[in-house]
Amino acid sequence: MTEDVRELSVGQRALWLVHRLAPDSPASNVVHGLHVEPALDPDLVRRALAVVRSRHDLLRSRFVQTDQGPVRVVDPDLGCEVEVHDVPDLDDDGLVRRCQEFGDQPLRLGRDGPMRVALLRRRTDCVLVVVIHHIATDFHSQRIVWQELDAAYGALQAGRAVELPPVSGSYDDFLARERAALAGERGERLRAYWDQVCDGATAATLPTDRPRPPVRSFRGGAFSQEIPDDLAVHLREAAAAAGVTPYSVVLAAFQATMYRYTGLGELTVGCPASLRRGRALRGVVGMLINTIALRGSFDADTTFATAITAASRQLTDAVAHAAYPFPLLRSGRRNQDPPVRVTVTLLAHQHGDNYSTRRHAFAGHRIRLLDIPYDEGQFDLSATLTQYQDGRLQAEFGYDTDLFDEPTVQRLAGHFLQMLRVACTAPQTVVSLAPMVDQAELRELLALGTR
Repeated sequence: MTEDVRELSVGQRALWLVHRLAPDSPASNVVHGLHVEPALDPDLVRRALAVVRSRHDLLRSRFVQTDQGPVRVVDPDLGCEVEVHDVPDLDDDGLVRRCQEFGDQPLRLGRDGPMRVALLRRRTDCVLVVVIHHIATDFHSQRIVWQELDAAYGALQAGRAVELPPVSGSYDDFLARERAALAGERGERLRAYWDQVCDGATAATLPTDRPRPPVRSFRGGAFSQEIPDDLAVHLREAAAAAGVTPYSVVLAAFQATMYRYTGLGELTVGCPASLRRGRALRGVVGMLINTIALRGSFDADTTFATAITAASRQLTDAVAHAAYPFPLLRSGRRNQDPPVRVTVTLLAHQHGDNYSTRRHAFAGHRIRLLDIPYDEGQFDLSATLTQYQDGRLQAEFGYDTDLFDEPTVQRLAGHFLQMLRVACTAPQTVVSLAPMVDQAELRELLALGTR
């Protein structure tokens, strides 16, 4: 029987290289855990998982190295068992720790494929943990997987046939678009745009706790924290008042924080941008994002209002040129410094994302999404703000543990959120004069001088 061999996208090739350099690193594992009460039926979970995987060939692909380079081999029925672990005595914190431990286990892409699933069962409830390597998923893909698991499980539990709308496109469609974007004059125009963005600017490079090692280990850490409700409200109000998206405000505050930390007048930070264009790719599971470089410009007189307007313009221009793969931009650098070392993003759960709220899903089971930090160590620092349907904002900070200790990143996170508050509530404030510390940290700093 002839194997079904497919090409990799440029972004997938870059992640495959990282996997080969550090096969035991979980830095590219995307981890989600869903708390469900009452507990799910393991057999129905297996059957629902089989339905989802049958619809998306990336979830049943093995990634292997050949003489011609890396490829993925699609298997008709690549096994993906549901690990069932009975943990009757674990409390909620213990459940989260077990989920993290499960997510930290390396995925063997060449043998088992990019997906691993577990069911952690207590006496009356459980957590369904799904781990997918970033080489086969992105934020929107995670939404698709959970929605289809929900629909398939509900139908199977009710004894009905599983009826899901057909997937209109495939990842091969995306590969064709990528090849077209890089061909001829269009590819040259895209490359010229990114050369202009990066020319004369330096990647925002934070002071580290330890010297940068000659070879990265791709080990990371992460922590998360709730953003105060009033700041979430201020963010929406500030964006509306400025006529921009909330992410433009977040980006401006993050760039301002990097400016204050580094003193660089021209700096670049990164942001993941979706490459789903048109209806054909809407229901496709795969890596359909690209990191784009965003260039901030600051001087002693720049205000947050100016930075917000500039950030909005940067985003509009960058997204229009997002089809040029970030790994190619890295390979074209005249020196060894990457174009981006830190990233910031704002994720918004849309209406209908049942798994991200307290609404009922999985055939009437009560659910809630657990806060499990993941995707750590790919950049020096990654700040992710997640906006839920009920208006809550959650911040997660992933960082390279070769470079930083957690207290350092926690302090930076506090400074960033303080700068975001100033950007939202007093946008005419000059960035170079804005207070980066809250009153509690200010009192602590002042106390150091009296000891």
